[in-house]
Parts: sequence; C-alpha cells; structure tokens
Amino acid sequence: MSCMLRASGAKFDVDLFLKDCSLQPVRVWRKGERKAPSSQSNQKTITESSVSFEVSGADFSELTIQFADAQLWLAQNRDEVARLVRFPGVEGVSVDFGVEIRPPGWSSFTFPPSLTTLVGALGLELQISVYPTNDESES
Repeated sequence: MSCMLRASGAKFDVDLFLKDCSLQPVRVWRKGERKAPSSQSNQKTITESSVSFEVSGADFSELTIQFADAQLWLAQNRDEVARLVRFPGVEGVSVDFGVEIRPPGWSSFTFPPSLTTLVGALGLELQISVYPTNDESES
C-alpha cells in the first residue's frame, strides 16, 4: 500500500461518514481511543479521528504506476472523495505517495499535470512519504 488517501479531524465522526461510504477503509482511528490498546505503559489516546483508503498498491519504487493508479482511482471515486472533503469535522484530506530513497539520500519527484489538476480540483493535499532503503539489504 504505497499510495493512500487520508482524512482526519478533531471533530470528524468517522463512523458516521463510513456508514454511507462505498469505499472500504484500510485503517480507522477514533478520537479518544488508546493509541496502543494492548500496551500497559503507553496510555496515550488518539487526539483526532481519521481514516485511510488504499489508492494504489504499487511498490514504493513504482511511482509512475502509483500516479496512474491514483488518477484512475480519484476519477472513479470523485463523488465519494468530494463528500469526504466536505464532511463535517474533516480538517484535511491528503493523497500520500510512498516512495523509496537510496543513499546518499536525495531525490526529485515530478507529478503529471493531469494528476495535480485532479488533486487540486478535489481540494486534496498532495503528500510524499519517503522511506529509506539500503541497496546492501537487497543483495
């Protein structure tokens, strides 16, 4: 799951949104629940509700496939995404692309205009999450 759509908000009633949602969430967090329910030492609670949906299952190394998958997924689910963006209590919705980066640790990412236009039209934030990889571990 390298590309995700995430929505969150301190006053977001995630269960009310999901009640009529045609999309299947990958993960749901509810405000007030414990962050680590099975931990005896970590008693911290979640401060805002959120939900995540898988947009692309392409690998971190397949950014162009993630872009194509995201454009198709967002176009196919435009109405549901727009409903999520406008849903009461939602403070932000982002499409997050997971990518890998190899040593020495720099990289550049270019988004296709058709994708950025769609993301902007839907009112989404564009996000990149970078995960370091080590070539030595792959040999």
